[in-house]
Amino acid sequence: MASGKALLKTYIKKTHKAEIDKLKSQNKQCKVGIDYENLNHFLIEKTGKDFWKHQMYQYIDQMDEIFNTGNVTLKFMNVPERDNLHDLDATNNNKWISTKAMIKNMTDVRVDLKQASYICRECGAQNMINIADPNQSETVPSYCRNPDCAGTSKSMFLDKDTSIYRNYRLLKLEEPLELRSGGTTREFKAIVLDYLASPFTNMKVGDVVNVTGIFKIEPRKVKGRRDGYEFIIHVHNITPVDDVFEDSRISEEDVAEIINLSKREDIFDLLCNSLAPEVYGYDIIKKGLILQLFEGNRPLNDSFKSGMMDRWTIHVMLIGDPGIGKSQLIQSVHKRSPKNITISGTNTSQAGLTVSTVKDELTGTWTMEAGATVLADTGVLCIDEYDKLSASAQKSLNEPMEQSTVSSAKAGLVQVMSARTSILAGANPKYSKFDPYKLYREQLDIPESNLSRFDLIFVLTDDVDEEKDTLLADALLNKDYIVDESEIMDIDLFKKYITWIKANCFPVLSKDAKILLREFYVDTRKTAMETSDGKPITPRDLKALERLTIARAKCEYRQEATITDAIEAIDIYKEALSGLGLTLATAGELHGIRSENELGAISEMENMIRNKIAIEGNPLSSESLRHLEMECGVLCHEKGINHEGIFDIAYSNVKKTL
Repeated sequence: MASGKALLKTYIKKTHKAEIDKLKSQNKQCKVGIDYENLNHFLIEKTGKDFWKHQMYQYIDQMDEIFNTGNVTLKFMNVPERDNLHDLDATNNNKWISTKAMIKNMTDVRVDLKQASYICRECGAQNMINIADPNQSETVPSYCRNPDCAGTSKSMFLDKDTSIYRNYRLLKLEEPLELRSGGTTREFKAIVLDYLASPFTNMKVGDVVNVTGIFKIEPRKVKGRRDGYEFIIHVHNITPVDDVFEDSRISEEDVAEIINLSKREDIFDLLCNSLAPEVYGYDIIKKGLILQLFEGNRPLNDSFKSGMMDRWTIHVMLIGDPGIGKSQLIQSVHKRSPKNITISGTNTSQAGLTVSTVKDELTGTWTMEAGATVLADTGVLCIDEYDKLSASAQKSLNEPMEQSTVSSAKAGLVQVMSARTSILAGANPKYSKFDPYKLYREQLDIPESNLSRFDLIFVLTDDVDEEKDTLLADALLNKDYIVDESEIMDIDLFKKYITWIKANCFPVLSKDAKILLREFYVDTRKTAMETSDGKPITPRDLKALERLTIARAKCEYRQEATITDAIEAIDIYKEALSGLGLTLATAGELHGIRSENELGAISEMENMIRNKIAIEGNPLSSESLRHLEMECGVLCHEKGINHEGIFDIAYSNVKKTL
């Protein structure tokens, strides 16, 4: 029976020899992928043994030499994951592993010797020494390999020009969020070589990847001195996970159960009842949170660089008085989201949210470490106490919330990372209680540019109402608000349902749904412009409604989003607006749109300020500014509009023209 090495050689010669020869002629670093499934089928057909029983991985490096591949490297592709990163320890030393990991940080492309060329001064012969990895020191040949020469190591010198070099990078790998147990994680140092470390390999901090390679224990060096031992993964191949929501725990039985559940007429109600069943009421808010978990349609190629990419994440904010269930709703989403991070705004910095630059103690270089929005890529980032974040931290979320990326330029490092993350934020009003008779903007410490990026903003208020309070007290004391356990989806099944649906369901809007959304958008803007205090919605609102409509169809595993889905999305959107004291005609206020009355007041104030400057000169005295502010208040009162910000805008506009 043929050996594993002979079988691999036969398979490569049969399926990849022509490809290898073609790529060799291009004289650049590249790789040829050997598909695990196809190879395994070939092995079983020939010998009845699979890839692992033949231990095929031990022969792959020999194939590079046998086929003289040069700059072309052979790599096994699509090897199924057999190991969990957190389970690796000393017993795995020198074993081949296949696992899923997330790149925590990485060095830039470096260079080191692959083959050291030593020239003998006695005879001029070249002696090539293979260097296994970047940690291995150069070993000078003890004697010249020319049989007619008596040269020793003392007569050898390293010829840098004829030596062969390779790329390498050092990575830090840790468990992806969805695989962490108890919120803890472990990280491992890894080395990638040659093509995998070249600029052609597009790896980014925060990427979730499949990793195959040799797990080794090697001496640790700190500042050039040996300091104990450490685990290092010598990477054979590393590839991005095509579908981050792919979950190997979902069995065929699970899929069958998910499909059966999706056929239930009340599946949407079941999902809503299963979210925070311990919280009484808030039915519309729970619907909005369920739609956030399902999101809009993610592009099939999932490339954040695509020029045609639309945002598919749904961002939700909960504004509420303390003690009425806001944090419980956030925690319930945290428990049921397949991938998520929960943080508090009271102790989170801008760097912690986006990206930080740290000096790596292992490599001695500056590296970028992913923040919460990058770590939660393709999942949900839950931020409680959102209003406690600094204004700069809130504004730093503008890019990931709209562009799904985090860009950073620090310490000479410039990088763009994926942050396809839905944000769920909980915020308290300035004075602890939300006043429906005051403008919401006066009650929130959140920049307008940031607030406008939320698709849904719900207000939870603790209103004093005898009848309502009596019903609530009875429900809480008797616990009759808690849905029967048979009517609640198990948390594990809930996660699997979302995971599988998001990976397999991509609804398109029906013709009727498109017409309804279009007419709603056009009519709402028209109505807003017909009144002097109207503030029309923007295309951003239309895209939010499209995402909500698609998410509603995904809840029932439908490939078409119907007019019914669009109607429900619009109803949820309207309900969110009403809590803020806004109507469809004034919804544009969330995006900083000014009404005709406000624009008129700004224009009049600009004229007043210019006249004052013409008389008194520039700059105006503090007394004159106070007087103008008072006049602005009177003017706004006469026009029936809120004076907040009007004077500042007018004064800023005038200063720009001076």
